[in-house]
Amino acid sequence: MISQEQVIHLVKRKGKLKAQRGTWESHWQDLTNFVLPNDSDFNLKRSKGDKRTTLVYDSTAIHANEMLAAGLHGMLTNPASNWFSLRIKDNDDFSDNAEAKQWLEETTNVILSELSAPAVAFPSHIHEYYLSLCSIGTACMFIGEPTKREGISFRAIHIDEIFIAENADGIIDTVFRCFKMSVRQIVQKWGEKSLSPRIQKMYENQEFDKEVELLHCVYPRDDIDKGKKAATMLPVASVYIDEKEKHVLAEGGFDEMPFMVSRWSKTVGEVFGRSPAMTALPDIKMLQEIMKTTIKAAQKVVDPPLLVPDDGVLGPVRTIPGGLNYYRASSGARIEPLLTGGNIGLSYEMMNDLRERIRTTFFLDQLQFQGAPRMTATEVVERTERTLRLLGPTLGRLQSEFLGPMIERIYGVLVRAGRLPEPPESIAEQELKIEYVSPLARAQRQTETQGIMRTLEFVGPIAGIDPQAAQIIKGADTVRHIAELNGVPPILLKSNDELMAEIQAQQEAQAAQQQMMQGAQVMEMMQKGANVAKTAGEAGLNLVQG
Repeated sequence: MISQEQVIHLVKRKGKLKAQRGTWESHWQDLTNFVLPNDSDFNLKRSKGDKRTTLVYDSTAIHANEMLAAGLHGMLTNPASNWFSLRIKDNDDFSDNAEAKQWLEETTNVILSELSAPAVAFPSHIHEYYLSLCSIGTACMFIGEPTKREGISFRAIHIDEIFIAENADGIIDTVFRCFKMSVRQIVQKWGEKSLSPRIQKMYENQEFDKEVELLHCVYPRDDIDKGKKAATMLPVASVYIDEKEKHVLAEGGFDEMPFMVSRWSKTVGEVFGRSPAMTALPDIKMLQEIMKTTIKAAQKVVDPPLLVPDDGVLGPVRTIPGGLNYYRASSGARIEPLLTGGNIGLSYEMMNDLRERIRTTFFLDQLQFQGAPRMTATEVVERTERTLRLLGPTLGRLQSEFLGPMIERIYGVLVRAGRLPEPPESIAEQELKIEYVSPLARAQRQTETQGIMRTLEFVGPIAGIDPQAAQIIKGADTVRHIAELNGVPPILLKSNDELMAEIQAQQEAQAAQQQMMQGAQVMEMMQKGANVAKTAGEAGLNLVQG
């Protein structure tokens, strides 16, 4: 059990991490005001359901962020396609193991089916995750192990709730989450016996819906006793604390880190990430100001201010449709509009230029085909691969900080729940690896595929001059490697043993056919010889008789 001294230490550490994060909060508030207004609760706390777009005059940045998040979801974690597969780390030794291939395929399908289950709601949570990643630069996903139903629970966590720390390798291994739960939810989750005195009093007073701020501390545990199976001995510690009273509500642990925190990009020495929205923020704020000014200028053109003589009009000036204004006939003064001379067209040009820069910063020019209404299928593929490769750095960080740990976490949860098939004995002790086969991951590998294809194109003409040139290429191994680069499931490819067996069968069939043909030729020659002998015999008999 955790001691009171350790609880006090955790609360103090959370305070230090919060202080370190303080410089980021004003930046995040500025970003979310214009890019992700629904999550703009950092320095400015607003009520639930309150208006969040009061500062927005142009929604280009909001739309660009949504498009980039949707593009990442479609290219990386599309539930409609297999975006990853499991492999044996030392694949060369198991390339011909049909039993291993079958198990890997079944295990991958079970994990993918879990992610696409309606009750899990993974697509909605992952979209929220990508929205935060593209705008704030840091996103967090919690993957839990529910006790009352089968399946895995996903929850995208607002970055305002978490405080993080890296280990010596730059990997986030500590997450403190500050969040609120109602008294009723606390009792449902941990029971009445776990309550602190103040929460117990609220419960006795039937303040069931009153929210209480809690602290969830998740960090690597140093004192692990592998001989014990208790939750308090698991590698990752988990402690829920009533921070105000420093009272432990629950203590446990996880086999894997349940919080997946990823950064879009990171500057050396910083813990939190930076995003495309941060790069585009000057253009975004400038666009808002120009749009605000342009709206005022347009209003002056449509409903201009008026020049009214101080002694020529009788009564107040009426500017409503059909309004009548009376003035002295002798004065000769008229009510005339004040022409400001504003150039609204110039404002539109400036705004369009800013919009284009914002879309470019959010990679929309790469994710959408523009200016090419008619392209061949090959041109579409080449252009897609070229543009998707630009997201290579982001893909690498997402794979190492989010996708890989997430799949490992899901795999561990399903293994402990007994929902994965038992591995064959031949690979029971083998280490698995994750291979990403999403469109974006495949685009990163297309350079190697194109190199192979160009080499084969060069070999053809040379082989026409020197047939030995074609013998350099290992045909079967080349096709197998290209199929692997393009994400073809291993179960669809023949193993080397199957291929050799078919080749041997074909050779035996050809040998048998040749023997049959040779036998037929011998029989034909023998038949011809017999016919010749018969003819010669008949000729000799006729000669004797003659």
